[in-house]
Amino acid sequence: MKKLLSLMTALILILVLAACGATEDSEQDNEEVTDNEETTGESEDTSWTEVEEAGKLVVGTSGTYAPITYYNESNELTGFEVELVKEVADKLGLEIEFNTMDFDGILPSLRNGQIDVAAHDFAITEERKETFDFVIPHKYSYGSVVVRAEDADRFSDAYDLEGVDVALGSLTSNYAIFADNIGANGTAYDGGTEAILRDVMNGNTDAYLNDRLVLQRTLDEFGDDRLVVADQVKYHATESAMAVLRGNTALKEKLDEAVQELIEDGTVASLSEEFLGEDVSEPVDESEVVGLDGE
Repeated sequence: MKKLLSLMTALILILVLAACGATEDSEQDNEEVTDNEETTGESEDTSWTEVEEAGKLVVGTSGTYAPITYYNESNELTGFEVELVKEVADKLGLEIEFNTMDFDGILPSLRNGQIDVAAHDFAITEERKETFDFVIPHKYSYGSVVVRAEDADRFSDAYDLEGVDVALGSLTSNYAIFADNIGANGTAYDGGTEAILRDVMNGNTDAYLNDRLVLQRTLDEFGDDRLVVADQVKYHATESAMAVLRGNTALKEKLDEAVQELIEDGTVASLSEEFLGEDVSEPVDESEVVGLDGE
């Protein structure tokens, strides 16, 4: 009996020691995996290699925001940012595929991986940077307003828009945020800029908020001297850039290099003068420009 008890005790000790050894080995393996993840990162950034292997860059834009992105008389997609993206793709040795959609759908499409790049005069904001990374800026500007010619002196600065009925291209744009912050009564239009300009001209709304260069080119195309840009109204200095999904660092760096080359060789300046009437590749003087928050 004593021998049997001794054997059973020895067997139990062996099993306990074996279990302890397995636990230690498992913990060591887990530590090695964790250490390896910390060294190499949780996942490899393949954003550039995937685009390179596909041989094309898929770009989201609207085609309805002249002179940034629009269809010309030959029904060809063109515009300042469209032509710039074409130049970028050429620099990178890629074909380009444009997916046109409503403005409000571009960034969600980028977030969902349906496109590689968003190109629609997107201003760099802290809120957007929570989800997206931005290529180096290629356009610097600020907002202004289109008003009736008879009201050209009605607004001495952006603060005079408080309580005023204003038209907006989208409720998700920075101009909509500014209108809300300044206390203007904003209404979004989905019928294009011509409908907006006619409503301003007819007195259905008092001003149209947008980028100053876009507004001027829009008026030039509209061709009615009953509307003017109120040049003294300056707000929300912007840095516009193409956007990629946050974390797609490899793709961003390739785009950065291409855009930087296009800035340095004068391509950005040339395209902006063609489509916007002046060089927009240099920062603006912000001393007289009201900020996005109205301050």
